[in-house]
Amino acid sequence: MQRNFLNKLIRYTEIITCLPGYIASGFIIPLILATCYEVFARYVLNNPTIWAYEFGYLLMGFHFLLGGALTLKKQEHIRIDIFYNRLSDKKKSIIDLIFYVVFIIPCLSVLSFKLYQHTQYSFLSGESTGHSAWNPPIWPMHFIMFLSFFILFLQSLAECFKSILILKGRNKK
Repeated sequence: MQRNFLNKLIRYTEIITCLPGYIASGFIIPLILATCYEVFARYVLNNPTIWAYEFGYLLMGFHFLLGGALTLKKQEHIRIDIFYNRLSDKKKSIIDLIFYVVFIIPCLSVLSFKLYQHTQYSFLSGESTGHSAWNPPIWPMHFIMFLSFFILFLQSLAECFKSILILKGRNKK
């Protein structure tokens, strides 16, 4: 019963945490189009845009940040594997569980909370980027930062549950 509940919880959590990563992968298309348009406008029409630079770095930020939880689910983050790969699945799970519980989850929870507060401040104050003549509001970027770290927090919880199942001998990595 508990195994079934944890597996369902992991599955639903991963749907929630990975969907933004898949959506963000589509951001590369408007990023390419905007960059190509900017190059064309600047060098062919001799009329550069006021928005392409900021649009590009905002989209790249969204793309990078929203992919974090998906990358964690797929175990694609950089890790020093010299010793880790030689360990059994249970020992790997113990190490993972310790790091998630002691370091990663507490840091992500505090960071998510602070980013949420910062997003509220940015929205209420009308803060803008200040990097170009376009000067869009910055709160959407702050919201994406909050959302990204929050879903990374959720995916970290799912990774903890996976480690627990492995330690109980009910799943394999």
